Amino acid sequence: MKRIFGAVMVTAALTAPGWAGDLGARSYTKTAPALAPVSNWSGFYIGGNLGYGWGNGNTDFSFLPTPADFGFDNTTLGARSTGVIGGTQAGYNWQIGSLVTGLEADIQGSGIKGSASANPTFGGTAEQDPTGVLSSEQKLSWFGTVRGRLGVTVTPDLLLYGTGGLAYGRVEASANSHRLLGDGSLAAEFPASVSKTKVAWTAGAGAEWMFAHNWSTKLEYLYVDLGSESATSNPLVQIDGPPLQVGYTWRFRKNIARVGVNYHFN
Repeated sequence: MKRIFGAVMVTAALTAPGWAGDLGARSYTKTAPALAPVSNWSGFYIGGNLGYGWGNGNTDFSFLPTPADFGFDNTTLGARSTGVIGGTQAGYNWQIGSLVTGLEADIQGSGIKGSASANPTFGGTAEQDPTGVLSSEQKLSWFGTVRGRLGVTVTPDLLLYGTGGLAYGRVEASANSHRLLGDGSLAAEFPASVSKTKVAWTAGAGAEWMFAHNWSTKLEYLYVDLGSESATSNPLVQIDGPPLQVGYTWRFRKNIARVGVNYHFN
């Protein structure tokens, strides 16, 4: 019996180091965790956007040959314009470290429009003429931009950028100055209108977040300045006295705020 017990103890002693080695190997051998993919902003992208636009849409009224001859003071009428915009954009980015630069172009449908009316004031006074009416309307039918972008990644997935470049769009505007007789009939009116595709400039800033592989969403603000347009109107029916005219100047400056989604081909 003692011989059998001794043989068992010897066998256990000889095999124990192997067991310990096996246990140690299992305890310290671990699989390295998979690394999360790092966002890459370089390459071509395309997407869509939806937003809102607003602006003052000022119209200048100039009474000719002079305000004294016309009897009204020159004035400016502010036709606040608002509306929904939406469209598509495409661009290309180059990334060097945390610096990201690129080019982007977009085209937008627009419902931005507005109108205003007021009574003119008698020349040299603050008194309004209740028989006179000044009116103005503006509309931005569509617009687009071609811009450079320059930004920095504050985290691998979050890009902050500034942007600026060319803006273009179709503007439509009209205005009228008319006077009524005591019975409410029309004494004189000076209508004018313009419809033109304008080219000018835009600038703004935005933030873009890579929320999934190849997908990003952005929040962007743009100031779009499409300049101004002018027209001069003769009366539809010539009234007594010196030949009178009204000059109109419409200014087209809009603020755009929009959100968008891009798919990146990288």
